[in-house]
Formats: sequence, structure tokens, C-alpha cells
Amino acid sequence: MTKRFTSAVIAVALTAIVSFATNAYAASPLIFNGAGATVLFNTFALAADSNSTCGSNIWTYKKGASGIDGRSSQIPAETGNIWIVWNNSVTTVCAYLGIDATVGAQLFFAVPTATLSIPSSEVGTQGQDLVPTLTDTTLPQAVYNIVNGATLNAAILDSRPEDALFAETRALAALNTANYSGLGYGPGPIGTPILSTFSSADATPVAFAISGDDPITGQPVPAWVATDVGAGPEIIFVNTEQTGSNGDFSNTAAFQNIDRFPLALALNGSLGLTRDLTNVSGLDSQPLNVILRDPLSGAMNALEYSITRDVEIASTQELGVNPAAPGGNPLNLSNAGGGWRKRALSSSEEISQVGTSSNGNVLGYSYWSTTNFASVVNSTRYFTVDGVDPLYASYGGGFFPTCVAPCPGLVQFTNVLNGSYPIWSVFRVATAKVVPPGVSALITAAQTQTANIPDFVPFNQLTVFRSHYFLSGDKASNGFITGKKESGGDLGGAVFPVQADLDFYAETGKELVGFRQ
Repeated sequence: MTKRFTSAVIAVALTAIVSFATNAYAASPLIFNGAGATVLFNTFALAADSNSTCGSNIWTYKKGASGIDGRSSQIPAETGNIWIVWNNSVTTVCAYLGIDATVGAQLFFAVPTATLSIPSSEVGTQGQDLVPTLTDTTLPQAVYNIVNGATLNAAILDSRPEDALFAETRALAALNTANYSGLGYGPGPIGTPILSTFSSADATPVAFAISGDDPITGQPVPAWVATDVGAGPEIIFVNTEQTGSNGDFSNTAAFQNIDRFPLALALNGSLGLTRDLTNVSGLDSQPLNVILRDPLSGAMNALEYSITRDVEIASTQELGVNPAAPGGNPLNLSNAGGGWRKRALSSSEEISQVGTSSNGNVLGYSYWSTTNFASVVNSTRYFTVDGVDPLYASYGGGFFPTCVAPCPGLVQFTNVLNGSYPIWSVFRVATAKVVPPGVSALITAAQTQTANIPDFVPFNQLTVFRSHYFLSGDKASNGFITGKKESGGDLGGAVFPVQADLDFYAETGKELVGFRQ
């Protein structure tokens, strides 16, 4: 049984959309089979469960399924958390595999497209209630038969596909310590696993293409489109449980804001003391510990190109990291202040490790969602960046809000909506060029859900955008001019009002492209 709170009117409209399916997925009950960014895992589950968008039965399982890239037997399975939602007659089914966004892109753009694999031992098992407010049932054989081995029809991304491809290519390229255009996790097409410092988890970069021919099979890449879903901020947060010194992050008067230059140098290991991050004087010397995400993570790349590798700073979180050297993989490097930099391989691992008191004064980052931070509200706080709050109009102490849905108005995203918060990105869903109706319906339902669970800003509420730029072979277009489809990368793109792009084009015939933060 589940708890639901979206309106019947919305449900009827969404059901109607699904009923008009005309592509190949119309013949299958599986109308949504996606893999990618964990930041949207819960919101999409609630949308799937919203009065028969997909159904009213849900089953979730931690590390309960894998994406199988069948282009080579040497490509490891990509395991992550799974939810499946279905209706009573099992005529409508949806599934979501939560993994790194870039890996989701790899699985979707692989030719042939990757498939979903679920161990048969999970049939009949009770779900693990991974999505708050929804109560799991057991996994029926009939649902398992539909989902297991099914081809993915969506990649859930926290960037443009061009950005995801660039991240994968950079990870696979030979280490270049002059400018870190290559990070040394190759050679490709199947690279070296990137390891967690805290667990046995790993992520393997694997080459893919978004145009032309697949780099492994040589088969042509089908036409695709990326649908804009919404935008969300990335949060810089710290552990506050160490209390023996005025140099600890528990000193709320001293540690409230972090400017982009100290933040970048903390992330790349150049600054090693907590007091280096604040303009408050007279603080004790305390080692600074930092937990980074892996280079295939959308969260890592959004922060990388908004802060550490932006035009002003031009550094990298991977500064001094040599995967082949001791301490490089898994990452475990000391900094000058006696602290360290380590690696987490998922948002849940990142948040859990930052929130663990035994790690001391530790700083990390993750995309905002009500569920992401629910487990660490009593042990962490977030910072403003350059004096700008990511969740509210102004800073109120950096305490994370809690939500037992529905919680409308919990956060306002004021400074994402006006573009002043420096670390945010647009979430997308990549599909075949003709978007499967079930995918489109679920995106619409997820946008509607933000009224009850404010995990992101629906795309149609944004009046600002990030300037797109040439990347991964795709020219830049912001997507607002009639007849010009959105293309190119936009992570770390300079922020402009949408109206400015429209006016600039009317006056010059050109878009506001190529501008970087």
C-alpha cells in the first residue's frame, strides 16, 4: 500500500498522455526504464506512484539491480539502488536505477543500449522502503519478468549529454598534470575502476558516443533528445560534531560562508586548515578534511566547472591525484594542515561520511534533495557560497530543513531562480528523438511533485539559464530561439536572463553562447 497526495485531475491527464503511446514501448507495460542521477530517484518514484502515473505498488532495493552494457564482456555491471512501480493488473510498469549520472549516459548511449538486470533471488522479497512516504510490497514474478533484461529507454542526467561525454572522455584520457585535461583512469575504451576510500564501491569509465558510431561496436548512434526537467543547487556542507576548539566547524559564528577561491583551494588540497576558509581571526589551527566525488559524478563535474575549474581559478579537484601512485586510487592524500582528501562513490556515501563524527572537521558536497540530507540534519550544516544561500533568500544558520511529505514551500530556491547562487545545474532526461509518452508523462508528474516535495525547480519556472558552449563535437545553442534546438555543454556556463538571450538574438541574430563562469 502507498500514501499519495497529488490531485485526481493531474492523474487523469497524465494517464491520458500514457494511453496515446505510439512508439515501440507502447506495446510493452514498461513505459519508463531509466538509469542515472540519484538526485531525482525519490522525486521520480513519488511521481510514478502518483495516482496511476505508473501504478500504486512499489518495490525498492538497495544495490538491487545493475545496468548491463553488453558491448563487451569486460565492461563491469553498474549496480545501484532500484525502484519499480506498477499497477494492479501489471499493464503499466516503471523502473529507475540510481547510479552516477555519467554512467547512466554511458548505458543509454551504448549501441546496443544497455539493459537492466535484477537477481532472480529478489523475486518475492520484501522491498526496503527506500522512498520516504511510500510503503513497499514484495516483487512479483510477473513484474520481474517484464523488467529484468529490458532495454533502457531513458538516461536521467544532471547535465547535458555533451557534458557527460566530456567527463567520461576526460577520465579515460592519459593523466596530464599540466592542465588536467586527462585524469588517467584509462586507457579506453574500458578504463580503470575509480575506487571509494570508504567502501568496496567502484565506478569504471567506459567510452561511448552521442553521434557518429559507437567507439566499441562501430554501430551508428541513434538520434536522441534531452528534455529539460528542472534545476537544483549543489550544497557545500560540513560536519559540526567536533566541539573542542574554536577552529571546529561547530563554531557557527565563524563558519557560515565560504568564498569560491578558498573553496576551490580546499577542494584541490592547497588549503589544509579549517580557519583558512573564513575571515574570522583568532581561530585555533585545526586540520581540514575533504571528501570528493568521483570524476564520473555529475555532482563532481557541476562543482568542478562552477568553482575549481572556472575561468577565474582554472584548477581542479583532481590536483595532485595520480591514479597509479600510492594514495591516488583509492584517493587518500594528506594536505599541508594535517588533514586529508578522500573519495566517496555515491551521494549517499558522501553525505554519510561527511556526517560521521569520527571523521572530524570534514567538508563535502552534494545536490540538494529533502531525502539526501535527512539522515544528517543533526550532525551537519551547509555554507553559503560567495555570501549566497542555496535554499532560501537569506542565511538562517545553515540548518537543513526536514520534510515529511507533503511539505510545500519548505525551501524557496530564491537564488537558483535568480541565478545568483554559483553552483546549480539543469537536470535532463535523454531519450530517443521521439520521446516515449510514458517518459514524458513521468517527467511532467515529477515536475508537479515539486509543489509537495521541493527537491528542484521545474524548468518552466526558470527565467535564467547557463550559457551553452561548444563541447563534445556539438555546437552551442541555448534552446530558446525558435528553430534552434538546445545543444552543447552548459556546466559552469555564465548565467543570463532568458529574456536577454531573446533580445540579443533579435538585435544581432546571435545567441548568448560561449560565456563561461
